[in-house]
Amino acid sequence: MTTLSLQHGNSDMSPFGYVGYGLITNGVLKDAATACQFGEMAVQLCEQFDNADVRGMTNFLFAADVHSWSCPIREADTYYENAYKYGMEAGNWLTVGFMMMQSGSDRLTYGKNLEDLYAIAKNHAAFLEQIKSLDNLDALRVGVIQPIRQLLGLTKTPFTFDDDNFSEAQYLQKYANAPYHLAWFYSVKIRHAYLFENPAAYPDLIPHLSIIENAVSSHAKVPSSVFYVALMHLSLFETAIENYQRQHHWQALIPLEERLNRWAKACPENILHKCLLIQAEKARLNQEKTDAIELYEQAITHAQTNQYGYEEALANELAAKFYLEWGKEKVAAGYMQEAYYCYAHWGAKAKTDDLEKRYPQLLQPILQQQKIGFNAFETIPTIISTSTSTSTSAFKNGLSEVLDFTSVLKAAQAISSSLELDELIAQLTRIILENSGAKKSVVILPENNQWQVRAITFIDHQSNFQIDVKTILEPQLLDTCQDVPKKLINYVRNTRETLIINNCQTNIPGVIADYMLEHQPQSVLCTPIIKQGHLLGIIYLENKLTSGVFTNERLQVINLLSSQAAISLENSQLYQKAQQALQDLQTAQLQIVQSEKMSALGNLVAGVAHEMNNPLGFISATLQQANPTLNDLVEHLKLYQETFPEPGKKITNHAEDIDLDYSLEDLPKMIDSMTMACDRICNISNSLRTFSRIDKDYKVPFNIHEGIDSTILILKHRLKANEQRPAIKVITNYGELAVIECFPGQLNQVFMNILANAIDALEELNSGRSFRDIEANPNWIAITTSIENSQAKIQIADNAKGMSEEIRNKIFDHLFTTKAVGKGTGLGLAIARQIVEETHHGKLSCNSILGKGTEFVIEIPIS
Repeated sequence: MTTLSLQHGNSDMSPFGYVGYGLITNGVLKDAATACQFGEMAVQLCEQFDNADVRGMTNFLFAADVHSWSCPIREADTYYENAYKYGMEAGNWLTVGFMMMQSGSDRLTYGKNLEDLYAIAKNHAAFLEQIKSLDNLDALRVGVIQPIRQLLGLTKTPFTFDDDNFSEAQYLQKYANAPYHLAWFYSVKIRHAYLFENPAAYPDLIPHLSIIENAVSSHAKVPSSVFYVALMHLSLFETAIENYQRQHHWQALIPLEERLNRWAKACPENILHKCLLIQAEKARLNQEKTDAIELYEQAITHAQTNQYGYEEALANELAAKFYLEWGKEKVAAGYMQEAYYCYAHWGAKAKTDDLEKRYPQLLQPILQQQKIGFNAFETIPTIISTSTSTSTSAFKNGLSEVLDFTSVLKAAQAISSSLELDELIAQLTRIILENSGAKKSVVILPENNQWQVRAITFIDHQSNFQIDVKTILEPQLLDTCQDVPKKLINYVRNTRETLIINNCQTNIPGVIADYMLEHQPQSVLCTPIIKQGHLLGIIYLENKLTSGVFTNERLQVINLLSSQAAISLENSQLYQKAQQALQDLQTAQLQIVQSEKMSALGNLVAGVAHEMNNPLGFISATLQQANPTLNDLVEHLKLYQETFPEPGKKITNHAEDIDLDYSLEDLPKMIDSMTMACDRICNISNSLRTFSRIDKDYKVPFNIHEGIDSTILILKHRLKANEQRPAIKVITNYGELAVIECFPGQLNQVFMNILANAIDALEELNSGRSFRDIEANPNWIAITTSIENSQAKIQIADNAKGMSEEIRNKIFDHLFTTKAVGKGTGLGLAIARQIVEETHHGKLSCNSILGKGTEFVIEIPIS
């Protein structure tokens, strides 16, 4: 049908043919990009024909079997809704039935809220039962409804789908010979066995991955199942006793990871966080702590960005286990609490219950709040409330009087989502402002034994009747800040009591001072942020217009958010320390690698130069002595010829045989050529020594051009022509550069890294091109030097294929590389930037246009 449509034009059935071709291209040919192009064309084309049946089938096939391999899976909901609408319009119960079961599966895969999805799935089940689509109903039950019930805690145990109305054993018996229905069962069984940490089931479940990949090869279940099987292998690797078992699980991981990496390139929104989490777990098992820290963070960030809430939770949970294993319990607590909030937001009560049982010590703040029924008001050590107003009343129904639990949970989750201190305190002041009735929210924190006002968030009533919320993040010493009541805050700091003042009236002497008298705020609340007895900060709130704002109900919310703030502040401090430790580690690593590379290269080059110098000196000296001796012999021979004009037949014959006249004329030229060659080798040796010179602990005068020329000379073997390509042309446009003070050996290393990368890029560009094609569009590297604004400027450009903006922004990052495994460490350009910017106080930048080439610009201060 696709071929006929392309050859003879489209009919109302053509969209179905195109999307069918997309399904085959995706499932069989593994070409997701082409499949998506045909699928999108089919969906757009079917709108041109008034055929509801084809519209429904086309939208369904595109959503279920094509779309999610190239696009975010949650965006498929639009096409599922179209499939339902058109299927119902056409009365095609087959399309509608498949849409109901498949959309439920995909929504469970990307993490739609479980309560919402459960309500939808039950309605779909009732419809399938009504139309007697019993096989589809069974697939919906086993692939959507029972897994949801398990996560909600409605099944007999967290490890089974069994309840009063469903039996796994009966289902497996019924569909023992139906791979399609078995795939629906095992895809969720694999995922949930890992989520609920049931390693005893892993060996039996892993072999069933092949059923999923073969029976539903184009479903979103496949990458999800591959991901969790990969995590199972890592878990079994960790617990295996025998070496052959560990090797088996590690080897089994390789093809799984290759598939996930391939899918991540096609659709990073769905897959990348999975790949990063697997890499994080591998780094953990290999004791590569620095890499593990970074990879866990990346996995969490990507899962959060792409709204995979429960896999964001899983990444936090695994990160927490990593830190707990490392002995960093405080950091682990932050990650585990974040995992708890993410699972709770998903609605997975069985999972949060599971975490409570396994990690009560890490979830202590949450369990404590639950123990007292979320009456956070009671957790405030002492509350002093003084007022002439009777507006403050005792709490009635706890938190629900002000906010529902979900709203508070979201607010607490927002506070806990940031580890950067400035971002955290900005979030904290804004969220408390939104949930407390205050018009001004202030966070005061200690810094180097001094208390500072770190953030002020306030409601700004603008002249055009607009209302804006503004945050000031400029640290001010508490003692000199004019925007807060210092004496009141110092009272709370010293007593650690929560203080509430209405109408500027209180019996506590000394707290009503200049600020309070001048600004007359009608409602004031000041509360300490305390964690395990330690005072971490103070929150100050005020409302100038209304008295009695800070009711007991609102106090519960404020205190709950303050409790989360205490955890987050401590996590932020630990995170900052970890970041500093990571930065110190990376700096040390760069210095070690730089030192080792320069030492090894310098010793090699200096050794070669030294070894060359000995025979070179001998040859040069010998040639110098041979030249006058040869002249003397020639002169002596000429005297013989003059004295004996008739040398005899034998001598004459010999002279003709050796072409004496030519030899006498050519031999001096040969000596001169050898002398020139010695000079050339001497220049090469000097260049090698220039490149490999050992830096002192202070800067020395250096000719930049000599350093560049010596680097080009060392790379000459990579620049010259070979069987695959012509020579790479090096164009030097040298300006009038003065000798500059620098560390020559380190700058030479920068030139080496950049020039070697340029050659690598050109060789990658040449891959698959013919010699003649390259000759017609020759490779070149251009080096330009100049003086601009009292700086030596060196520009090194190539005409390779360039790089994207995304890659260009990462090339100087520690351990980032675009090269294949084993061909790049990701340290070269990071070291180069450190040498230029930190050691020489200059600047190293990169300009690149995809398809055009790349230019690196080095700027070094002359003085």
